[in-house]
Amino acid sequence: MAFLWHLTAVELKDKVLVTGTVLKNETAIDKSPRSILANAWNVLSSYRKKAYKRKRISIETQDQTFSVETNKRGYFFEILPIGNLDDFKIYDETKNLLSIDQVHPYYFKKHSTPIEIISDIDDTVIHSHTASALKRILTILFKRPKRRNKILFSNALLDFFDENKFRIAYLSKSESNLFGLITAIFRAREIPSGPLFLTSYLKFKALFKPKKGKHKQDFLHQLISNLPDKKFILMGDDTQRDMDVYTEVVNLYKDRIIKVYIRQTTFTVNEKQTKQWETLQDTGVDCMYFQDDDDINDEIEKLEESLRLI
Repeated sequence: MAFLWHLTAVELKDKVLVTGTVLKNETAIDKSPRSILANAWNVLSSYRKKAYKRKRISIETQDQTFSVETNKRGYFFEILPIGNLDDFKIYDETKNLLSIDQVHPYYFKKHSTPIEIISDIDDTVIHSHTASALKRILTILFKRPKRRNKILFSNALLDFFDENKFRIAYLSKSESNLFGLITAIFRAREIPSGPLFLTSYLKFKALFKPKKGKHKQDFLHQLISNLPDKKFILMGDDTQRDMDVYTEVVNLYKDRIIKVYIRQTTFTVNEKQTKQWETLQDTGVDCMYFQDDDDINDEIEKLEESLRLI
């Protein structure tokens, strides 16, 4: 029987984006491990599950039924031409009802505020050491959620946005296998919840050479183009391709991006990062290359002043 591992539904302008992952068999999604070894076992186990691949699932409302096909990794993505999904059910191809057991919220309504936030997670919101594959894997395996360190400057910004009722979407290249771990970290570290967009489920052998395509660009385009009445603030870091991706997005939607935050992850900035930063600045967007000990109060005061003008 199919099992919904990760579901996210987000209201856009007159549409609803629905995405997630379906596995073949039921499994525990979100555990709070009591030991380091239990944490490692939970993570490793998530790469042993079999995907519900290339199967039809149906999303049923009171009036309509939408048929969606999962890909070879059990992943599905669809933008439904309806205003909301307040009352809906999901069935597998044999018409078995798929229960939604995840602790992390799965349905996100539109906010009346004019600004949406899109943030990376790893090394933007929490310390993940993505610049080193070995260090990243060791962190994932042997640091329990409550021991994962959040980035104070970024989280102070997120708290400010959350208090001001800005919807926050999290867009990460982390694979869907880590959905339970990531949501456990969010709860343990009291990070504001929001839509969580992860890349497709991976088998263990693909972990060291994952092919994740243009995951971030695709989601950024879908969110921004389908929320034409909103402006956006983007948050990322300098360890992967956030600056390149955000530069591309700013050039496509110049009047829609009002601020870009990039976290400096090391004490010094190398030549490649410097060039990426200069290219981002050349777009003309208001941007900040921040360090962890920068004055957050000063930045929030500036933000409050600029937001009054919108």
